Amino acid sequence: MKKPHFQLRRRGLWLSAMAAVLWYGGSAAAAELSVCIDSSSPTAAMNTSIAQAAAAQEGSTLHVHEFDGSGDDEGLGPKQFEQLAKNSCALVLGFPIDADEQSVPAGLQATTAYGHTGFVLVTAGNSKAVTLDELPRNSEVAVTYMTTPNLYFASHPGLQADVHVTDGDSLKALETHKVGAAMLWQPTVVRFLADRHEAARFSYHELHEPHAQFNLVALYDSSHAPAAAAFEQAIAALLRSGALAKMLAPYAEVGAAQPAGYPRSTTLWRSARHRRIERTCGTTAASARAAAPPPALYTEAQAASGRQKFEDNCAQCHGPTLEGRAGPALKGPNFANAKSDFHVSDI
Repeated sequence: MKKPHFQLRRRGLWLSAMAAVLWYGGSAAAAELSVCIDSSSPTAAMNTSIAQAAAAQEGSTLHVHEFDGSGDDEGLGPKQFEQLAKNSCALVLGFPIDADEQSVPAGLQATTAYGHTGFVLVTAGNSKAVTLDELPRNSEVAVTYMTTPNLYFASHPGLQADVHVTDGDSLKALETHKVGAAMLWQPTVVRFLADRHEAARFSYHELHEPHAQFNLVALYDSSHAPAAAAFEQAIAALLRSGALAKMLAPYAEVGAAQPAGYPRSTTLWRSARHRRIERTCGTTAASARAAAPPPALYTEAQAASGRQKFEDNCAQCHGPTLEGRAGPALKGPNFANAKSDFHVSDI
């Protein structure tokens, strides 16, 4: 007896469904976009919004693995990011890459930059200064210890460094009028001003100095190249719709390079190469600095301030003369001892 036509059709649908189950490894679940997001970053919410929008664009379910990027006093090292990208997620979102160097942690690759941010000059709202050269001579400028802007005082000897241990301390020095300006990470400044509803009291402008500008990318291991490619396509669509710029603001602007297929006529994308030209040729002062010999790494005032900071915060562990105690020596034969498999590059 022949089976009715609808029974054959139903059996065909059942076979198709079984084939789909086998093809997807035993489950017919939708594809997944797996991302790592630094919960300690001021851009955590922004990165989450971008991940959600990219997953929706791809038609994928989103899995977010949060990690604490603040780590210990030294933060997370390159090897830890490599472990995240290999073991915890397909993409590590919001990783900043120096626009002047374009280097990524060893063993990893980076997507096309989708955001652009960096260090900014922050001043009181009534200040007309938008560059370091425009600040009054002998101005005290707050900076955070071990951040890139500490180096800019050598190129601007008319400014005085006011070094603080944390970004919060640097911002408080500006907020309480102890200093007239500060050089800080833009997303941190945005979060600080938003939390205090004080955006109108201050203004900030990007620094046109070496290693001040950064591109935001997603890091990935080569085994996750398909996920990276799908993410880039989703980002290109979000850019075309204008959604990407809205999600990035005010922490960052759209990225420094164009994804494949996006019209080159757009004015939204910012070129890292163009930024380097601006820094070296934009003004006579900038050109003179570019042509001059490399400056000293620090001033006498910075050295005295650094000594005091070391005595207050570090000497108990590293010794008053850097000889080492509970913490390792910072000079002499025991510093970066190759026999202990410890090298300067580890720092």
